[in-house]
Order: sequence, then C-alpha cells, then structure tokens
Amino acid sequence: MSQSYYFESYPPLFRPPPNIPQIQESNSDETESLLLDSHIPVIDYFKCTTPTIRTTKYQDVNEDRNLISEACRDWGLFRLVNHGIPITLLNQVEEHAKKLFSLPYETKKAFFANSTSSSNFVSPISYFWGSPALSPSGAALAPKKGAQENNNQSLQWMEGFNVSLAQLSNIHYQDLLLETFRCLLEEYGKELSRVATEIFKILGPFESNYMSIETGLLRVYRYPRCLEPERTWGIDTHTDSSVLSIIHQDDVGGLQVYKDHQWIDVNPLPNTLIVNIGDMLQAMSDDRYMSVKHRVKVNKHKERISIGYFVFPAEDTIIQSTKYNPFSYADFRAQVQHDLKTLGLKTGLQNLNLVKYLYFDRKIKKKWLKQIN
Repeated sequence: MSQSYYFESYPPLFRPPPNIPQIQESNSDETESLLLDSHIPVIDYFKCTTPTIRTTKYQDVNEDRNLISEACRDWGLFRLVNHGIPITLLNQVEEHAKKLFSLPYETKKAFFANSTSSSNFVSPISYFWGSPALSPSGAALAPKKGAQENNNQSLQWMEGFNVSLAQLSNIHYQDLLLETFRCLLEEYGKELSRVATEIFKILGPFESNYMSIETGLLRVYRYPRCLEPERTWGIDTHTDSSVLSIIHQDDVGGLQVYKDHQWIDVNPLPNTLIVNIGDMLQAMSDDRYMSVKHRVKVNKHKERISIGYFVFPAEDTIIQSTKYNPFSYADFRAQVQHDLKTLGLKTGLQNLNLVKYLYFDRKIKKKWLKQIN
C-alpha cells in the first residue's frame, strides 16, 4: 500500500503535506522516559477474586485486596495481571481495530454516520477525531469560538470509535468486517464488565447503583504518526469522569501518569491491563481513592492503538460524600460539557458547589442546560 493512499485513512488535518519526505515506520523506541514505571503497582486479579485459595503461593485473599486499595490511594491506578480475558480476544479486537482505522477517512465517517434509514436511530458506534470530548450520543463537542485559543488548547492527535455497549446488540451489520468487529466488542465488553464489577466490590462497600454496568462504553483509539510530536498531544492532561477505567494498549507506548510532581511512562506489557480511578470513585470514596491525571504522547514513526473501557454511576443516582455536595452523574456530566464548550477544558470535581445549586433548584438547572445545548 502506498503511503499517499494510506494517509487517506487519516483525518485531513493529520496528513503530512505532499512536499514533506515520507514518514517511514520504525522499530526504534524514540520516546524519552521521564521516570521508569517499575514502581507502578501490579495486581493479580485471580488472587484477589478467589477466596478459596490458601496456599504458600497464594496468601490470604484479604492481603491482595488490600494491595488494590493501597494502589488506588497512592497511585490512582494499577497494572492488572491474570485478569482472565483471553489473549486471543485482545489480539482480535486490536487487529480488527487496525483494519477499520486503515479504511479511508470518508469511508469511516460514512460507516457510522447513519446505520439505518430511521431518522430516530442512534448508532451504538460513532466515529470521532481531534478531541475525546463527546456528547452522550457520541458526537464530538465543539468548543465555543475562542475557547481553545484562550486556554492554549490544540487539536488532539487521535481518532476513535465510541461504543455504547448496552446498545451494541441492537444492530447487525451486513459488512463482514463491521459485524465481526461488533461481535468482538460485545464479547470484550462483557469480559471487562466482569472485571470492573469485581474490582468495584473490592474497593467498597458502595451503594450498588454507584456503578451501573448499563453505562459501560468502549473507546477505541488510534494515534496517527505525527511529524512534530513535540508540538501536540494524542490526548492532553485530564482525569476520567468514570468510576473505573480499564485500558488495553498495544506495544507502542505513550500513556503517562502524573505522580509526585512528575510524569511517569506507563510502558506496555503483553496481556496486562491498566486500571485507573475516575472522578466518580474519588467522590464516592471521600477522596480516599484519587482520580489520576494522565495524558498520551504521539510518535513520529509509529501509530498507537488503545482500547478503553469506562463505566459510570446510574445517571440519576445521587452520590453522597463528606467531601462534596450531593450530586448526580447526569449533573456532573452536564457541568463538564458546559466547561468544555465555554472554557475549552474540564474543571471536574472542584465545581461541585455549582452542581448542588443546580440539583436543588430544578428551574435554574433547566435554564442552564438549555443555554449549553
């Protein structure tokens, strides 16, 4: 495949100018590690979720569960091994993602724009690029004019598929590649729901509706090669709004987390997952567990694929906390989207006084929501 043809798969703003020398794939690792990730906690899922194990090799399960709590307090994330998800499934999802991303840009947009003739139908899979900030329907959020410039925000060097797992079984594609991808995502989503449910139980006890599997979604990302990787980010510094996020990354690397005033590269290791705490779990745990800041670098010579699972509270559930005013996830999401549209960035938990005001005054809330939509 010629490079000129291949770059047709990139969104137009990501394509190198025609007068620039061709970018060659490289096997070298050009990333400069700011700090090795050897101290990132490693958690054995099997040991933590198998209480009958009592051998010399597998110590008391409570000891291993305490390690999860300790990792979430100190780091806000951990590396998960022995998670029980078949490596063949992980590889198949990744390979089919690569095939879809390699399709021409216009083809990808058309595939997921309207999957049926019904005007009321919302596809469970949507395509986006340039920003991970999406509406509940999966559409990209466009900041108000001047918001990005005022906050030094730039185009983020990524494209992706947003997948609503609860709706995925409602559609079947005639195209074999799309239908196979849909089936793989559905199977992968069930596996991740199992893992997230067990981890949430270990970190609790919390109210059962503080995490709703029905809210689960997948984000499948590709980070294209970039001629000037030092001038942009795949995804800029942020925290997740979720309860839990579970990330599978390929062998390229680029994920960084912030701890003790420095950035740490989260190096990819085969058949492992990265689990990180989101804003919702920080709030419901009274700041015992911390939502971790992270970002994604881009690479001049290599593309990167990652697949993230995000799960949230039931929308109307009121989260009670000694650190924050009562709020629902629906209110929190509305506030985040308002901030993104007006400020170009997410303020997150620090603005929960505003959420309390909105929650207890429905008329003002309705007027505010109308203004931001």
